[in-house]
This record gives sequence, C-alpha cells and structure tokens, in this order.
Amino acid sequence: MLYFYFYFISLSFIGYGIFICKFLKIKFYDFGVLGLIGVSFSALAAYQTSFFFYHGKLFNSIFFIIGLIFFFYNLKNLLNIKNELIKHLIIFVLILSIFISIGKNHDDFPYYHFPYIHLLTEYSHPIGLGNLNNGFRTPSSLFFISSLFYLPKINIYLYHILPAIILGFSNLFLFNLIFSKKAFDKNKIINFLSLVVLIFINIFFYRLAEHGTDRSGMILLLLSIIILISTINDKINKNQNCSYIILFSILIFFTISIKPYYMVYLSLFMIFLFYDHTRKIFFKLFFTKSFTYCLLFLIYLIFYTFINSGCLIFPIKETCFENIFWAIDKTSVESVNIWFELWSKAGANPTFVVDDREEYIKSLNWLSNWIEVYFFNKVSDFLVGILLLSMIIFFTFKNKKIFEKKNKENFYILYSLLLIILLEWFLKHPALRYGGYHLIAILVFLPLTQYLANHSYNDFNNFKKKSIILILITITIFFSRNITRLNKEYTQYKYNPLKASNFQFIGGDEKFYLRYSNHMKKYKEKYKNFIFLGKKTLIIN
Repeated sequence: MLYFYFYFISLSFIGYGIFICKFLKIKFYDFGVLGLIGVSFSALAAYQTSFFFYHGKLFNSIFFIIGLIFFFYNLKNLLNIKNELIKHLIIFVLILSIFISIGKNHDDFPYYHFPYIHLLTEYSHPIGLGNLNNGFRTPSSLFFISSLFYLPKINIYLYHILPAIILGFSNLFLFNLIFSKKAFDKNKIINFLSLVVLIFINIFFYRLAEHGTDRSGMILLLLSIIILISTINDKINKNQNCSYIILFSILIFFTISIKPYYMVYLSLFMIFLFYDHTRKIFFKLFFTKSFTYCLLFLIYLIFYTFINSGCLIFPIKETCFENIFWAIDKTSVESVNIWFELWSKAGANPTFVVDDREEYIKSLNWLSNWIEVYFFNKVSDFLVGILLLSMIIFFTFKNKKIFEKKNKENFYILYSLLLIILLEWFLKHPALRYGGYHLIAILVFLPLTQYLANHSYNDFNNFKKKSIILILITITIFFSRNITRLNKEYTQYKYNPLKASNFQFIGGDEKFYLRYSNHMKKYKEKYKNFIFLGKKTLIIN
C-alpha cells in the first residue's frame, strides 16, 4: 500500500499543478514543475480547511481523487506526455521506492512532527497548541500537507513521505534542465548547475530519516536559484520569464512556510529590480492572482503561528502578544530563542549544556567551541565532500583546447546577497541543517558551473553522454547507501521492508506517539471553547 499510494499521490499533485497553472495562466508541461506547484497548492488547501474541520480519511480521499481527475482529464493537453510518464515512473517507482522504505524516522518525528500531523486528522485546528509542545509553536506547512496522507488501509504510515515527493519532483525538474538542448545553446550554466545540484541532493541527502523539514526547503531554494539565474540570462522570452518569475515566487514563499528562518531569502527578489527585462514583469505581477497566491503562504504561516503561540513570528518576542490568554509569555519565548541559538552554536547537545547560556552566544564567544565540537568533523567533512564533487565535475567537463567565453553575464548581485545570507546564518544559527548545506554548496557550485559554461565543449551530445554516466553513478551511490542503511535497520530494529513496509515506533510505543491526542481527549472538558472567526474553537491554555 505504501508504494501504491506514493505513486498515485504524486500523480494527484501533478493534476493540481495543471489546475493551478491554468488558473494563474502560466505554461509548464514538465511533471517536476507541475508536481511542485501541486504540492504548494495542497499546502494552501490544507491550511484553509484544517481550521474548520479535521482531515479525516473521507476528506483526504476526495482531495486526492479530484487531483487524479485533473491529471487524467488533462493528459491529452500535455506535451511529451509519454516521456514525462516514463521519467516519472522511473524516479518514483524504480528509484525512490527504496528511499521511502524506512524503519526509523527523523529524531524529531516522535517529538512533534507525528503528533502535530495526527492532531490535524482528529481535530479541526485548536488554538494554543504551542502550550502543549515547543515544536508546535512554529507550524510547518509540511505538517499540514502530511495530514492529507491519512488514508484508508495505510492509516498513519504515509506521514513520512512528503520529503520524498519533493525530492522526486525536484529530480524530474533538474533532469529536464540537464538534457535541455535549448538551455545548452542559450546558456550552458543552467545545464551544468542543474547537473551538479541533482548529484548533490541525491548523494548528500540520500537518507529520508535525515530530511525532517529542513532539507526539503534547501532543495527548493537550490531550484529557485537555478530558476532565478535562467530568468536573469534570458532577455528575450518575456512569456517564459513571466512564468519563471511566478514559479520562483511560489517556491520561495512555499519554502518560507516550511521554516520561518527562510524569510531571509525574500531578499533575492531584489535581483529582479536590477535588470530591465525582469523589472517590468516583476512590477506587473503585483496585485495579480499570482501575487495573491504567493502571499497566502505568508498569511497562513503568520496566522497559525499566532493561534499556536500568540506570536506573529516565533520565537521573535517583539512580535508576541502577552495579553492573549493562550499566548506564550515573552520570557519563555526569549528562552526558546536563546536555546535555538545555543544549540546551533554547539553550546548544547542531548547530554551537555553550557552554564552561562546568554554569555556563551554573545559576540563570538561561542566560536572556538563551535570549531572544536561542530566544525570538526561535521562541517569539515561536508566541505571535503563538496570539494571532491566539484573536482569530479571540473575534470569531467574541462576542455584545455577550447576557450570560449560567451557568457558575459555576471552574478555579482546574487553572490553579494548569498554571502550576506551566509553571514546571517553563521552569526545566528551556524548549523548545517539550519540552512548551511545549500548555502555553502551553491556558493561553490555557482562559480564552478559559470567557469565550465565558458570553458567547455559546445557539443551537446558530448555533455549529454558524460551527464548520463554521472547520473548513473549517482543512482548507484544512492542505492548502495540506502541498501546499507536498510541492512543496519534490519540488524538494529528487525525492520524488513519486504515483509512490512510500515515504519516502526522507535523511541516509544504507539501510545507514546499519540500522547498529545490522548491528552486532549482526556482533558477536553478543562479547555475553553471560544468563538473565533465564526467557529466554536477549542483553546488550550
């Protein structure tokens, strides 16, 4: 059932992507792009409905059936449908099936991912959820989408697959860019950058249990930067640029709804203002359906953060309201903010916490310990991996005999903004999982691919052959690492995906996982009921 649902849910997302493209009047036929747009729409649909009723099996089934109807009804209108279906089948069935077979989920899964998702399948969204669990105070859109996966027969055992769906659609999108002769003829940097990003996300993010909510956002940001570069470089095709700017906007705002600290990437919109061919399009999109669609992600994120914690952006205490009776007091908010920063600066781990927390995170007091505890070997190993991948790409495509400089476009503005964002990351939350992986990677990959775009063969067939070899090697590494993982899970947890594909309740039994749901049922009479937005709503305080 796991693999059956995984494939058909992905088709449903493509169906919704087709619907949204028609609604926003943008033209995309790539299953990868359509799927990602469909996933973004499901976030808005889940946001909109969860406050008014719970996401039970009937509602969720109807939701995905409608998406499938959109998909099959519009098949005849899609370009290269046979090729797209084959690529989709290969990625989602032949490759990612091993990826979604896991015995143990992310470490935060039992703590707050699973409970939040499951609460949305049993209740219309209560107010004050942040009083039950610190993790509930920053609601990720991924939790809302995952609540739609509570379906007949499979029950709770699809809650973990959304990062795999995002990875699958991202791979489809990148694959089409890599083998686009049109892109190669216009500006090869898109082909090269797409290739190195595809290799990166599949080798470095090969394990689903490590994705959580962070890596999905990082993958989407890498795609956004590729789209941004493509738009900057194309000064002729206005219709495509308009569609790409809308797609870029959707991915950025959707990413922000995944994790609020990605709001810093709103600064990338400034780049459109520096180019004549993008400035006009960008301003024309204001107050259109596309603008409203993107803005809804931010509105819903703020809304649910507010009803969970009393803050507009958690844990920024200046945005919090203490006079609301479900609100978290500002002292607690400040304490959480300090804790997040302390954790990312290596001042705390599951077995250790520094004595003076506030003093430790001030200025660069944390730096020496961070270097000793975290940089070696976590960051250093990652840097070695990035440099090794870059060297392989460089020596695979570098051509000593041909020197050709067609690409005169510079990316000084993009580099400047990315470096500023990197500085913000380093000073405030310098953990790779909090936005470091993709930032470091893109700042290495961008100059590498820009150089190769200017100093490599112009033979597309040559590029294509080498890319296929590298992608096959990547798939082999992806499979071998996941087979090794499954072998360890079998040894440690007796998890055998051939006999039972359901993940296990590692870290506690099912009652432990459902503790908040059970708690709310037990103490429901203690909580207040309040008319909010015309609806009788349960308030936890």
